[in-house]
This record gives sequence, structure tokens and C-alpha cells, in this order.
Amino acid sequence: MHEYVYADRILQSIIDFMKKEGKEQVSLVHVKVGELLDLSSESLNLAYRNLSSDTIASGSKLRVTIERSAVSCRKCGFEGRLSVHGSHTIDPAYACPRCGSPLRISKGNSVEIVKVE
Repeated sequence: MHEYVYADRILQSIIDFMKKEGKEQVSLVHVKVGELLDLSSESLNLAYRNLSSDTIASGSKLRVTIERSAVSCRKCGFEGRLSVHGSHTIDPAYACPRCGSPLRISKGNSVEIVKVE
């Protein structure tokens, strides 16, 4: 379950932020998660809740927004979004749907902490 890896990274960033800013409490953490990471919002929330339970971030909530992908192909000029069915991309190698060349991913492949309340 790779959600735990990402939840731990988010949590460690929040704890570092809280210590640096002298904050004693955080209630809500807004994160933007790229759809290409195939992270379930529910599983990410569960992992965050479990990992944060005995920390200074205990009780805080995670609000997840899914960022749609944006890709482009240098060979044929394709620009768009990878087709997603269910929770899996059609082509896990991120090959261009037109010509099969490697794609450049410009959005949808990262996790970003947007706001901490």
C-alpha cells in the first residue's frame, strides 16, 4: 500500500512545518495528488490518520484534491491527458496514444501540500 509512504512524507512535512513555525496544532491539511500516482483518497486518509495518531498532528484531517494529468509528446506534438479507467492508467509506461513515443508529464504525477490550517 504505497499510500502509507506518501502519507508519511506528508506527515513529516507537516510536523517539520509545525516545529519551524512554532505551531502547536493543525486541524486541516489540503493536499493535491496527481492522478497518475494512483493514490486512493480514502486509503491516503486512513494512512495519514493512523500515522499521525501519536504525533503533534494527531486529530488533523487530510483534504485530498485529485489533479488531472497533462502530458505531451515531443515527436508528434500530442498534448492532452492520459486516459484513465477506474484506478489504472491505460498505459503504465506513459507512451503517446498517437505514436507510441515516450511522453513528457507536466501535471498529475506529484503530491503537493497546498495549505495547512
